[in-house]
Amino acid sequence: MKLNLMRTAGLGLALARLILNMTPAEAAEANKEAWAWKPSLVPKALVIEGLWTDYFRVTPALHDAGIRYHQSYVSRSPYFGGYTRFYHLPTAEELKGYSVIVIANLDAPSLNAERLKAYREFVAQGGGLVVLGGYWAFSRGAYAGTPLEEMLPVTFAPEHRIPETPEGLPLHPGAQATWKPAFELKSKPVAFYVQTLTPKPDSTVQWMAGDKPALISGSFGKGRVVACALTANGETPAGALPFWDWPEWPKLLGQALDWAAGARPVVTQSNAPTKPDLSEEEMSALTLGGTVTPDMARRIGERPNAETAEALFQHVMRPEGGGKVDLAMVAPTLLPFVRVEWGAKLRESVKQFSPDLKSRQAALILLGASRDPGAYALLVQALQSEETKEAAMNGLGRLGRAEAAPLILKLLNRAEAACKVATSEDIPGPGVFAADHGSTIVEAAIALYRLGEPEAVPRMLEVYGQVHLLNRIFENAVKRRVAETDLQGIGILKRLHQGLQKLNLMRAKLRAEAGPVPETQRAAFLKAAAEAKEPVAVEWLCLAMEQSAGSLPATTWVPLAKANDGIIARMSRVLTSRR
Repeated sequence: MKLNLMRTAGLGLALARLILNMTPAEAAEANKEAWAWKPSLVPKALVIEGLWTDYFRVTPALHDAGIRYHQSYVSRSPYFGGYTRFYHLPTAEELKGYSVIVIANLDAPSLNAERLKAYREFVAQGGGLVVLGGYWAFSRGAYAGTPLEEMLPVTFAPEHRIPETPEGLPLHPGAQATWKPAFELKSKPVAFYVQTLTPKPDSTVQWMAGDKPALISGSFGKGRVVACALTANGETPAGALPFWDWPEWPKLLGQALDWAAGARPVVTQSNAPTKPDLSEEEMSALTLGGTVTPDMARRIGERPNAETAEALFQHVMRPEGGGKVDLAMVAPTLLPFVRVEWGAKLRESVKQFSPDLKSRQAALILLGASRDPGAYALLVQALQSEETKEAAMNGLGRLGRAEAAPLILKLLNRAEAACKVATSEDIPGPGVFAADHGSTIVEAAIALYRLGEPEAVPRMLEVYGQVHLLNRIFENAVKRRVAETDLQGIGILKRLHQGLQKLNLMRAKLRAEAGPVPETQRAAFLKAAAEAKEPVAVEWLCLAMEQSAGSLPATTWVPLAKANDGIIARMSRVLTSRR
């Protein structure tokens, strides 16, 4: 029997546990997406990609409109009788962080009734929906009788054939169009296959293809919906310009996306003070030196503040230890609240925690963040050990002593050189990066960024792009099918899953550490952001801008109002308006 690790969530977890020797909790953690869907300062789109989505040029359209986005795609397998799986698809709860959903050439059954019900609620409450045409859309996509038919501003015949016009139907604005910006039409863009859609009452035909409605807008509940009848198919005759190659198409589609997103307010995170979810007895135990359980530590970490962080630090640093809660477990909670006064205990703890590697590593990171005057020598010493070098780099970056940069650059160059040489035919360069040296490269790049090293910003963009690419490669590689008796195949699959897990952690770290932009890097950052065009680079730069919103003056972002990329330009306008 053949197996596919990604066939179902249950089978994926079970096999991950088997080949990686994980506990159930560790397997579940490894199977999570490496990133979270968070509120955004600008509109955000969920793009659910079916066949031929690239031809619609959705990504350039979103960049032109200044809309951030998250891409999910569908995989159909002929091996499992019509089996369909979506990747990177947010839950109904996570949809709260989005402004508009784009469904590109997908049939209703693949989306399933539960998802469609969630999308209906999303639009009814003010979200946007844009449905792009294609072989799997509208009539051919079995939309009849589903929430899609209810929400869309059009009706469609039950026929399953999309009419062809070999010479092409020219695009032009509808007579009652309300979208009015000028578009260049001298080149006469055309469409060859156009769905037969009939506008519902109170809808508006914004664009036509010949005499057929092509882009139709309407409302549903508090939200806005757009139906696109165009299909990115057809043989182009000599002298014709297909609409998907029309230079103005991304701008037109971007206008539709921006209009659909416009009814939903951008969700922002609250800056209100937080209180931990603890009872009075638990608070007393925390502050008076009583028992602190791992569950208490988890709840404190969900809503930390300076008071609980101080009490938690004193608890884990007691001479007798923190019981079932140690420094490594609570370090992420403590990090935003670390104080220079903690330095002496942290320096001492580096030696006390000698048998406990994870707590020693946590102490080094917190020691650097404390800016303790005696931290530098200890961190440089820890840099020499393979076990603690990455934590020491992290700490040195937070400490802010520029003289550490040459030491970190040396380690970075060594790790990069190792990645250029394949160790064996079974472990090519990407595997070496994922398994052995990538985390060192990531930690070094972040540390140099914090320390103000001159090439740090372009390096961060390069490293983020590399991790992003390898992450996608490994995601596809782990789908390989192996026989239960194929021990060599299972061994390769094990390494692939381990590599993917490490890459997920690297990507999450690079995203988490994007901002605030250090003062020493602001000029270089602004230059990179003004010139950026690559979507992956734009993604990281926008994260840095968003994470800097609360700590840098609004005027910092004024130069980016005319950035090459529309998302960065829109983000700059939002941040500048917060003066």
